[in-house]
Amino acid sequence: MPIYNLYKEREGTARRGEDYKEVVIEYMEGLNYMVERDSAFHSTLDDIQFVNKATGDKVVAEAKAYSTGLSPNDFRDELARYFLEYIKQPQPHRFDFYIFTETLSNDQLWKALFDRDVTDNQKLVDFYEKLKESVNDEVVDRLDDTDVDEFRDFAIDTHVFVGTYDDLRQQAHQLEKTERFQYEPYLHSYEPVSEETEYATNLFQVTRYPETLYIIDTTEEAESARVYNYNNEAFPIKLHERKLYSLVHPDHLPGSTRHYIHEDRFETREFEEFLRTGAQEEERENTVRSLLRGIFTLVARDNDCLIDREKGTTVYPELNRRQHGSERKLGRSWVAKELDSYPDVIHRGVKVRVRRYAEEYYYVLLPTQVFTSDGRRPVTGERKSRLQNDFSPNRFHAQNSKYDRQLRVWEELLMSDQTQLDRFMGEKIPVVKELEVTRVDSLSLNVRPPKDGDERDELIESASDLENTGGIEQ
Repeated sequence: MPIYNLYKEREGTARRGEDYKEVVIEYMEGLNYMVERDSAFHSTLDDIQFVNKATGDKVVAEAKAYSTGLSPNDFRDELARYFLEYIKQPQPHRFDFYIFTETLSNDQLWKALFDRDVTDNQKLVDFYEKLKESVNDEVVDRLDDTDVDEFRDFAIDTHVFVGTYDDLRQQAHQLEKTERFQYEPYLHSYEPVSEETEYATNLFQVTRYPETLYIIDTTEEAESARVYNYNNEAFPIKLHERKLYSLVHPDHLPGSTRHYIHEDRFETREFEEFLRTGAQEEERENTVRSLLRGIFTLVARDNDCLIDREKGTTVYPELNRRQHGSERKLGRSWVAKELDSYPDVIHRGVKVRVRRYAEEYYYVLLPTQVFTSDGRRPVTGERKSRLQNDFSPNRFHAQNSKYDRQLRVWEELLMSDQTQLDRFMGEKIPVVKELEVTRVDSLSLNVRPPKDGDERDELIESASDLENTGGIEQ
């Protein structure tokens, strides 16, 4: 086992354990792994289990944010349990064990036990015997059924990574930038496996609609470019044929919008009746989508997010350096932060779409990256292209757990009961409280992608054989 020093000659900043675990996941994703499960072995262990997207190889990782230094003697109980899990697996399917820690103490013991170049066999034997002194009777009984040769195999498959939160984050960004370990399985053609499978989704179903739709007469001067200006670009309104369709009462629209409407000349309809029975199907559909999308952007704006309508609707969190410093976080996850190697800011945004399936409407959120020069204004032109190329997101979309985590961040930011909009605007704009949205956590389909690299290779080989025989199965 090698010991990898990920740090530079500087002191890193200690972070909470959960933050450290989160950046370990980002680093592993940069190495082309995805999270398979979290903390599945034993209640006393905080393991993260990964699978390589290309090969199907398994890695079990433990993240230890020990700023005071981690010694093997501090870690004996956990090592014993991981060792027992390791030897339970059939030999061809055993996992590699990764230990991530901020600093090491007792470096010589680490090297004597786990570094192939300097492994001290006697110290390894002594440490193996000492494992039994630090665990309970049940684990001791299981260790008695093992031998030191098996522990030596475990040591060979153990890897130690030494680096702070900041070191790991920088390494993760570099891996993402270089795409060295990126894997694109869809360069090969093969059929999916016919098997019922549950999938996570990026769908949020509208389960309760706003109550009232206002259809307002506009002035002759009303034009789309004037109505959709900076002040009201986030509002749930839609201009069509001299009528302004709005889910907000005319009195509470921005002044720039009221300038182009007759505030006392409007009719009201039940919104759900309108979306179910509109006279012109296509135009009704476009109007409903615009209005529902407008509620989302309205809530986003009042939670310090920005809206970019250059291509569709993209929403991204603002980075206010006075308020947030160099990084804006929600819970344990960052949503906007300054780049290490550029003067720009990267934001975890979403493209917002509204779709109708089986007569019900859904928000479809597509995670994306936005780059700005100052935390607000998107970069353009050649600089935008360069940043997108350097920090292109992982292209293995079908099984990327990173996307699911980003969606949960947006769910927390925009769809909780504690939004700023609820507190400050709820009474004037009741549509915010009237709308109810529920995430569709899973969707069952009768097809699935390959489980691992071996199955994928079999499917590719089968497709190739069928192609070579002219499409006739032998």
